[in-house]
Amino acid sequence: MITAVIPTLNSARDLHGLLSTLVPAAADGLLRQVLVLDAGSTDATLEICEDAGADVLGGSIAQAVRVARGDWVLVLPVDLRLRRGWDAAVTAHLERGGGAALLIDATEAERGIGRWFKRPKAGVLMRRNDAARAGEGADVEALVRRFGRGAPRLS
Repeated sequence: MITAVIPTLNSARDLHGLLSTLVPAAADGLLRQVLVLDAGSTDATLEICEDAGADVLGGSIAQAVRVARGDWVLVLPVDLRLRRGWDAAVTAHLERGGGAALLIDATEAERGIGRWFKRPKAGVLMRRNDAARAGEGADVEALVRRFGRGAPRLS
């Protein structure tokens, strides 16, 4: 159903934490594939990906979208901290027929009203076809800006 795309570069410290929060969604069948876009890591990033069963690619988010097996793409910055239960929020959103949505960093979501005054650290959930039209140079922040306007914030 969903393919997660995670750009990395020497991200071993952050990657382990993010991948571990994706496990329940994979076990439940919500997350079908994890694609890690590595830009030449020299730390333990690649070993962590191998241990977790994530597919490692080079290249852009647009290239990852082309090989994504899910109908939905979830692009996540490697340092994003997802709340426990994020997968239930995404499932409910999709069951309501929802479109693009932002997954807000757990620490940002806990800050309260202050989060409305700045762009939060977030990942973006979008249909694979929409992600493919985003263009070759799109990065996580560009996708959050483009698809996040008016999109629901899930945490």
